[in-house]
Amino acid sequence: MKRPIRFASAVLCFVLWAGCYRGHGLDPTLPPSGIRGRITFTGTRPDSTKEVRIAVLDAYPWEAAGLDTLGFVMQHLVVFSDPLPLSVQSHDYEIKLKPGIYGWIVVAWFPDIPNYIMGVKELGAFESDLPGKPASVTVTAGQFTEHIDIVADFANVRRSSPFF
Repeated sequence: MKRPIRFASAVLCFVLWAGCYRGHGLDPTLPPSGIRGRITFTGTRPDSTKEVRIAVLDAYPWEAAGLDTLGFVMQHLVVFSDPLPLSVQSHDYEIKLKPGIYGWIVVAWFPDIPNYIMGVKELGAFESDLPGKPASVTVTAGQFTEHIDIVADFANVRRSSPFF
């Protein structure tokens, strides 16, 4: 008689343990963190546009001369957003990120060509008070850094060289 009771107790303990285990031990689950802002589009969108996305990198290539930019981007890319809607004047966005410092938040334009990765261009980036100089962004655990607003100018597609 004692054997079925012990077995039932062991099964009950296992079921309770398995139901409560979440795979992360005793660490508390932190609320999400990241960045939020608004992308404002200016200029005329080229017909050759495949998509536009926000790219978050953990560093900025301050010394771009002679730099392997594709290698740099691939080494420092943290995340690409989903494609942004192109039929709007502005778009509010939110990107979840781990706490840390991010050196380059950029709106990237992708051309509609077979090897599109080689034609990616910068439409705009989050800038400091000095125009043309990117600003780093600090993300704190459990908080969203607000007002990471970027002007994305489609005229940059014709003006700039690809950054890959």
